[in-house]
Amino acid sequence: MLPFIIIACELLTLAASLSVPSAPIHQSRHLGSNILPNRVIAQFPPGTWVENIAVRSNGNLLFTTILPNASLYEASALDCQTPTITRLFTVDTITSFAGITETSKDVFAIIGGNFSLTTGVIKGTFGLWKADFTHGQPPSAELIASLPDAALPNGATTVPQNNHLVLLADSLLNVVWRVDVKKGTVDKAAQFSPESDTSGVSGIIGINGVHVHDGYLWFTNSTATINAVTGDPETSMYRIKVDEDGVAAHDASAEKALTLPSEGMDDFTFGPGGRNIKWIAGNVENKIFAATPDGKYAVVAGASNSFEVATATACKFGRTRRDSHVLYVTTAGGTINGTTEGGKVQAIDTTGFRV
Repeated sequence: MLPFIIIACELLTLAASLSVPSAPIHQSRHLGSNILPNRVIAQFPPGTWVENIAVRSNGNLLFTTILPNASLYEASALDCQTPTITRLFTVDTITSFAGITETSKDVFAIIGGNFSLTTGVIKGTFGLWKADFTHGQPPSAELIASLPDAALPNGATTVPQNNHLVLLADSLLNVVWRVDVKKGTVDKAAQFSPESDTSGVSGIIGINGVHVHDGYLWFTNSTATINAVTGDPETSMYRIKVDEDGVAAHDASAEKALTLPSEGMDDFTFGPGGRNIKWIAGNVENKIFAATPDGKYAVVAGASNSFEVATATACKFGRTRRDSHVLYVTTAGGTINGTTEGGKVQAIDTTGFRV
C-alpha cells in the first residue's frame, strides 16, 4: 500500500518504527527457491502505480491506483489471453486511491486522498469512499467518511464479525483507524508507538497492510531494521488480539509473528482457501514471499532485478472454483537497469507451492 510509495522511491532512510513486545511465535527459516508460474493480467504504462486489489463475488478483480490519479479499475474475462480492463471511475478532487476492502456483497470501501512524490501526503485530505455494484449499473464514487486526523491511511480490512466496521492502517501515525460505514463515524481501534505527525516524504513509514484473521489483527511494517548478525535489512509482521468490533483487546500487546530478509513488507493475504499460509508483497524487493504458520518462508515470484512483480504492493486470491488457487498481485513498476515499466496486475498459480 502507500508507505510503499515513499520507500519504493527511496525517499527515506529506513529505521525502526514500531516499538512493541517482539517475542517471535516461530523462528523464521528459509525454504529455498520455490518460484511459481505466473502471467500478466493487466499492464499499465510508466507512471502508473497500482496500489491495492479486491475480488468481487463474480470473480472480477478491482484495483486502485495511487498514480497518476485516483482511479478504480475492473478486470474481467480473466481466463482469456487478454482480459478486459475497464476504468470504472476517477475521483478528480483527490489524487490517489489506496486500500480497498469489501464491506458487504459487492460493496467496497476505498481509501482516497492527496499524495505526491515531491511533496508527500497532505494530512486532512483523506477519506473513505464507496463503490456499490448492487444496483446493476457501473458504480460511482461516494464519500462515506472524511478522515481529518489521518496522515497516511494505507491498508484496509473489514472486521469479520461486523462487516460495517472497516480498519485502516495509518502508516505515518501508526494508528489503526476504525470507520463505521453505516454511521460514517471514525475512531481509533489501536495505537502503536512511536506516534508521529510527520506528513512529508521524510516521514518514517510503519504499519502498512492489515487483516483480521483468527481473532487477531495482523499487520506488516514497512520500515526495516538491520540484523545484528548478518548486517542485512529485515522487516517483520505482527499480530495483536482484537475483539469482535476490531478494537485491540484490553491489555493486549502486539507480538512479532514473522521476520523476513527484506527492506519492507507491503500488503498481504492468507490462503488459499482455509490454509494459513501468508502471502506477502515485498514492495522494493520486487518479490512475493510465502510463509507457513511455523515460520518457514520462500520467494515464490520475482527477483531484485526482475519486472515480474516489480514493487509488489498487494495480493488477493481468486474467489471462483477455477481460480481459488490463483494469487493476483498488484505492482507499481519501476526502473531496472535503465528500463522503466508501469504497474500491473499479475496472476500466480500457487498449486505448486510446497512446504
